[in-house]
Amino acid sequence: MTSTAPVRAPVEEIGPPDPAALAFERRLRRWLPKVAAQWRMTPRGIRMLQRVSEPNPRRVRTKAGTVVSPTMVGGVRGEWVRGVRARNRRTDDQPVVLYCHGGGYVFGSPRTHRVLASQLSHATGLPLLLPDYRLPPEATLPAPIEDTLAVYRALLDDHDPARIVIAGDSAGGNLAHNVALHAAEAGLPTPAGLVLLSPWSDLSMSGASFHENDGLDAFIPQIALRRCARVACGGLDPAGWRQSPLFAPDELQARMPPTLVQVGSTELVRDDGLRVADVLARNGVDARVELFDRIPHVQAMWGNLAAGRDATRRIGAFVADVLPDGTVHRPDRDDAARAATDDTTVEAGRLGDRGGAGDGPRAADDDLVRP
Repeated sequence: MTSTAPVRAPVEEIGPPDPAALAFERRLRRWLPKVAAQWRMTPRGIRMLQRVSEPNPRRVRTKAGTVVSPTMVGGVRGEWVRGVRARNRRTDDQPVVLYCHGGGYVFGSPRTHRVLASQLSHATGLPLLLPDYRLPPEATLPAPIEDTLAVYRALLDDHDPARIVIAGDSAGGNLAHNVALHAAEAGLPTPAGLVLLSPWSDLSMSGASFHENDGLDAFIPQIALRRCARVACGGLDPAGWRQSPLFAPDELQARMPPTLVQVGSTELVRDDGLRVADVLARNGVDARVELFDRIPHVQAMWGNLAAGRDATRRIGAFVADVLPDGTVHRPDRDDAARAATDDTTVEAGRLGDRGGAGDGPRAADDDLVRP
């Protein structure tokens, strides 16, 4: 009798971490998980978290030459983030990245992720579109999926899906995968690729790493993530596939495009990244994992670390691989290092608070959808 081994996605282990990364991890672990564990996810606590995490949009420092343009796409507010190369080649057929910000489906916005978006735009030469999807306490799942799917539908009106990449971090990694699954279910073309950065793919938190890495994760403790899941689901089953794309039907998983997963070895969501890549690989999808040794949550976010710059470069290389030949610059280590350098932002305008009418200049009409 012969046995068939389960299909697994290839995993590239990246490390060991250098002394600067280990020192940074220790500094984070001393205070951040303690603060997160004490935060109460009441409506008042959620609003306070959103206020304290939201930067002043005029003071977010990103790579020099970045242009941030407020926009409305598919009826959803958001912003385009364009590095220098993305600004210099604004054409109708330019590839784009639809980027889903993280924040546990509880907080976060395009502003909180503008620095990361700027780094990715500079490394890839592509514009990134960040939707400002609805959040608690006003809205819970499936509102973020509905909003981001509306944005994707609008992008399809002007873009070949072969020139669209959907990416996201943490809860945004869940959202990026979820939007692609819902697009497939609706009969829409799926994007050219998915980039899932430390994806929180299982809101029921059934993976072994949620227990094994509790106390090792330098970013968030298990109790805080469980509170986020309870709020995000709003009474829905956290193990339902529309909340946890890890459990989506095989016939939809099989329609997913090539997928890159990046995750850290000591993260709570380590097994979410590994399992979602395995599910995709089992269904014939070209999926792979880059597993960073002891680098905290969303590795590309840490441009101060060599591993963070390496993660950015690897994302750029993956995007160049899945988009049409010659349409995207393939970044090298110098590109990633330059992309991580903080500098001043050039901002084309701003929108008002989430859900408001806006108190700044309106985006130009030709900027509402086109990159």
